[in-house]
Amino acid sequence: MGMMGRDKTKKDTYMCATLLNMFSRKELRKNHPQQRKADKWKSDARDGFIATAIKHEDVDSIKICEQLVDGKVILWLIDGLQRLTVLEKYKKGIFKLGKNVELPIVYYQRPGKTIDEYGAPVMEDVEFDLREKGYGDLPMELKEKFDNYQIDVVKHLDCTDEEIGYHIRRYNRQTSMNHNENSITYMDAIAKNVKEISQSHRFFKDCGSFSSTELNNGTCERVVCESLMAMFHLENWQKNSKRLGTYLNRNASDREFQTLRQELDRLETAVGDKYPSLFTSKDSFLFFALFHKFTLLCGDDSRYAAFLDAFQEELHTRTVPGLDLSFDDVNANRATKDKNVIIRKLHILEHLMMDFLHIEAGAAQSAATPEQFIAACTGLTPGEVEKDIEFYSQLLDDLETVAIKDNSKLLAPENRLSLLAMAAYSCKHEVDLEAWMTSFAQRHDEYLADQRENYRYMVMDLEKYGGSK
Repeated sequence: MGMMGRDKTKKDTYMCATLLNMFSRKELRKNHPQQRKADKWKSDARDGFIATAIKHEDVDSIKICEQLVDGKVILWLIDGLQRLTVLEKYKKGIFKLGKNVELPIVYYQRPGKTIDEYGAPVMEDVEFDLREKGYGDLPMELKEKFDNYQIDVVKHLDCTDEEIGYHIRRYNRQTSMNHNENSITYMDAIAKNVKEISQSHRFFKDCGSFSSTELNNGTCERVVCESLMAMFHLENWQKNSKRLGTYLNRNASDREFQTLRQELDRLETAVGDKYPSLFTSKDSFLFFALFHKFTLLCGDDSRYAAFLDAFQEELHTRTVPGLDLSFDDVNANRATKDKNVIIRKLHILEHLMMDFLHIEAGAAQSAATPEQFIAACTGLTPGEVEKDIEFYSQLLDDLETVAIKDNSKLLAPENRLSLLAMAAYSCKHEVDLEAWMTSFAQRHDEYLADQRENYRYMVMDLEKYGGSK
């Protein structure tokens, strides 16, 4: 990463009204994927800052990163988000100052009744109490002072996503950006995907027990990241927030985000708001990862809800053979995010679920029909797959003939399920697989026994090859 030199930094001063107008026109953007949400201040800090603006007292400069995208200039607000959000809401009349404003009396001048020798009114000093006053309650003179408040701006020019993340971290080192918010600044490649799920998917607000604070302080972003790790990268589990963000930024794929989003859609329909004690900020990722396993075992999502009923009622206390521990026993461990604890919890949950569904251990792949497997992998409905399964099979036969050598282990019957899912993927995304499959077969003569993981690996390879849309 090329760090900024002094020639890439520009300092300027804007009036408050100008910056707020830039906000409203979206000329100054406040929603960079790596930025934390606004509305973090408590009322005393909020009111104190408004009083500072009206009094024209000094504050630290705000920081903006300029980014050039497709020849267009985008201005991202990366430090000062809370300040400008508070100014905007006060001017719009969303809140009034409270009773506890420090040094609430301000003075201004207005024309008096006395006329001087030149026929102009003599200015008089006026005292004004800011307590319990909104923008609309201010006299014209104080509204003008608020609108004309001078705010210093530091602008970083021609920044990459990586540099923007660096600046966000740098400006928050001395302040209260928490571990969850800090983690997202290491995800310049995937932050948008993370926040599209954490901030837009209704599951977190409607089905879980996330508090208003957790919905606003980066907790949901952490849950999304932990879910991806538990579902697709468990062997590389990262407890440290910085390492977690860095790892996913390098290794998470668009397909993984798509899978999580689709499975949250299914979960939302299947479980509703019946299990707030399970879908918490602490444990949601475990039950998301477990549902990911479930999708290969059963095509009826109501069975997962039935398992959750049983788990809530009794199974959480049942000990698992070989460990002689229950979920509650392991959950009492204070090191809740250690890798061995996570693996142990998921092992217990999977064992309890398999037992409840009456499925033998190791039967995950055979338990699902080809239609169910392909649907779970691709996001197609079982009905769509069933309608086109013969076409997928014929397409795969043709691809194998031209792209894979006769003696390749990729042609093993045990590997056909994941290749069949790739044929369905190519139809859904309108991708021609012949060139990629020829290249893949030249580079690989082995396959992963877990066909779901083998499919995921092939999709990632196809994306790197340049064959996804």
